[in-house]
Amino acid sequence: MKKEIYIFSVFSLVCSIVHAESGCNKTVTLSNETLEVDLIETCSWVIKSPKSTTIVLQVSSLQLTNSMDSVRVVDGDTLIASYTDLDQSGDLLVSSNNSLLVLTSYTGKGSSPRIVTVTLKPQAGGGRYTDNGQVKLNGTSLPQNDSSPVYFQLIATKGQQVQILLNDSNLTPTPRIAFYDGLKPLPDKLLVELGTYSQFFPITSRTGAMLVVGKDIDQQEFFSGFFKSVSSGCDIILTSATMSFYMQRPKIETQCSIVAVPRNKGITSFRIESLNLCQNESVAIYEGHSQYDKRIAMLSNQSSPVTPAIYVRAEKGFLIEVNLKNNSQCSNGTIPIVLSGMYSARPACGKTLISPEGTITSPEYPNLYPLNANCKWNLPIPENSSTFVYVAMETAALASNHTLRLQDDTGTALWKFSGDHLPSTDAVVNLNESNIAQLVFDSSTELGQGVGKVSKGFNVTYKMLRCGGYLTSPKSSIEIPEGIPEGESCIWVISLPKSGPNNSTNIVQFSLSHPKLSSNSSIVVLDGGTSKSGVFKFNSKQSQDYLSRTNALWVKMMAPTKVKLSYNTYSCQKKDQCNNGVCIHPDWICNGVDDCGDMTDENNCPINSSKTGLKTYLVVIIALMCFAFGVVLTIVIPAVYKRCRYPNYRHLQDLMEPSVT
Repeated sequence: MKKEIYIFSVFSLVCSIVHAESGCNKTVTLSNETLEVDLIETCSWVIKSPKSTTIVLQVSSLQLTNSMDSVRVVDGDTLIASYTDLDQSGDLLVSSNNSLLVLTSYTGKGSSPRIVTVTLKPQAGGGRYTDNGQVKLNGTSLPQNDSSPVYFQLIATKGQQVQILLNDSNLTPTPRIAFYDGLKPLPDKLLVELGTYSQFFPITSRTGAMLVVGKDIDQQEFFSGFFKSVSSGCDIILTSATMSFYMQRPKIETQCSIVAVPRNKGITSFRIESLNLCQNESVAIYEGHSQYDKRIAMLSNQSSPVTPAIYVRAEKGFLIEVNLKNNSQCSNGTIPIVLSGMYSARPACGKTLISPEGTITSPEYPNLYPLNANCKWNLPIPENSSTFVYVAMETAALASNHTLRLQDDTGTALWKFSGDHLPSTDAVVNLNESNIAQLVFDSSTELGQGVGKVSKGFNVTYKMLRCGGYLTSPKSSIEIPEGIPEGESCIWVISLPKSGPNNSTNIVQFSLSHPKLSSNSSIVVLDGGTSKSGVFKFNSKQSQDYLSRTNALWVKMMAPTKVKLSYNTYSCQKKDQCNNGVCIHPDWICNGVDDCGDMTDENNCPINSSKTGLKTYLVVIIALMCFAFGVVLTIVIPAVYKRCRYPNYRHLQDLMEPSVT
C-alpha cells in the first residue's frame, strides 16, 4: 500500500513539472536574511538554503482565482502542502533539509488577480520530522544576535498522535519552548510552554501533528528530546483551567496516560467520577508527570468507582497512568470507557490571616476534605511582645494519618492533632520568639494500594495572645502580667496527669487570692480543659480552696484583673473515688445530690442524714407551712363561707355559737 501511494505521489509531481511552462525552472537561494517572494507565474521554484540549515516557508498571502489553480510544496519526495482555490494565508511549512520545491500552476483567467506571496527564511536547527526521532537544538549553531524562533514540525504515523519528551536542557530564564497542536503557532492550539525551571513530562498532540517552537534561544543554551507516534486516544493532555476528561478503551494491551499541564500558582483539584477496570488492570495517580514523582493513589478493579477530590500543586500538575490488558471482557467493547473525571484550577489552599482571632475550616468543609491537601494559614504575630497561640477544636474528624499542626519558623511542630475525637484540652502554645506561626493541614497519602480515606475535616478557632499558657506542672500559679493592655484577655489551660500513684485519680485544687472581684475585674473558670466545658460552680459557703471535677481547668482573665489563681494536685485514692472513677469531694458525701453521676457519694448514708434529700432547716420550714395550711382549711375558709351566705355574720367567734333564726 505504501509503495502504491509513493508511486502515485511521484507521478503527480512529474505531471505538475510537465505542466510548468517550458523553461520556467527558478531557483531561489537564501542566505541568512528573510526573503519575501511573489509566486505569480506557473513555474517550478527550487528554494535553497545554506548547508546544515532548514527552510521556513510562511504563506503571507494566497488567493487563487479558479479551481484549476494550484500551489504545491514538496519536501524531498513528500508532498507536504497543496493549495487550490482557498485562501490559506498564515500557513507555516518547514523543510527536513536545506531545500524545498514549490510548484505553481495557474490555468485560464479569473475575475480577480492571483495573489501568492511567501516569506522564506533559513534556520540553523529545527526541521520537519516524521514517525519518530530525536529533536535537538544547540544555540552554538544559531547566528549571533538573532532571536528569531526556531520551528520543529513533527508528523506522526497515519492514524496516530505525536508524543514528545524532553530529556535535557540548559535554559536561562528568558528562553521558552512552546508546543502547539497542529502545525501552526495559534494561541488556542498551545498545549504547554516550558522554561528554565519547568519539569519535563510527555506532551501529546490531540491530532497527528505538533509544532515545537524555540523562542529567544541564545548561543549558550540548548534542549533535546525524543518524539514518537502513539496510539490515537490513548494519551491525553489537559490544558484548560477547568475541564472534564475521559479515556476510551483501546483495542490493544497498552499503557495510556492523562497529563494535566503545570500552572504558575494555586492548586488543581480533580476527581475520578467513574472507573471501569478489568482484572489485572491498574491506575496510578501522581503529583507530577513521571513515575519518579509522588504517587498519590493506586487503583484496581476492586477500587471504588469514585474517588474523593484530590489536590495537587498547580506548578506540578498530575499524571494518571493507566495499565490496560488484553482482557476478553474489556476488549469486546462491553466497557468502552475506562475512566472519566473532572478537574479545575483553584486558589492556593490556606492564606495569610490578618485578624488576631477567627475560625479556620478544612477545604470543602463541611463536606469531605480532599486527598493530598497541604494548606498553610499564616497567623498574625504582634510586634515586640511574647506571643501565645490559642487553638480550640470545635469539630474534628480526620483520618489517622492526616494532621493539623501548628509550626514555627523552623518548621518544627509545636502542636499537632489527628483522629476523629475532640481533644480533652484546648491548646495554648508559646511561640518562643518565633516570627512565624503557621497552622498546616496535611492530608497527603502513603504509598500503597487503593485511595487513602478522608473524613469531614475540622472547624478550629484560633486567637493570638500576649499572655497565657498550657500548664502541666503539679503546682503553680497564674495571673495577668504587668503591661497587658486593658481589655485584652489571657487564657490558661491547666492539665494534670489523669492518674497518680497507687491507682489514684488527680484533680485540680485551687484558690483565688481575691475571691471578691472588683467591678473592673473579669475571670472565667471552666471545670474542664476546653472552652466547651461547664462553668465552675463556686459555693459561697465553701472555703477558699476549690476542687475541680476532672484533671483540667480552663481559665480566662481580662486585664486589668488583679486576681491570682494558685493550684496544686489533689489525689484521690481508690477508696475516695466514685465507681465511675470520678474523685469524690468531701462535701459531696451524703448531701442528697448525685454529684458522682452514679450515686456512689449517696451510698451508706445514716437514716436521719441528708440521704432523704431534706436538710433539717427544710424540715422545719415544711412543718410551719403545713400548720399554716391547716389553719386556712379549718378557720379561714369556713369564715369566708359564712359571711357570704349569712349577711348578718360579723365576727369570727360567731362560728363557735349557735345560729339564731
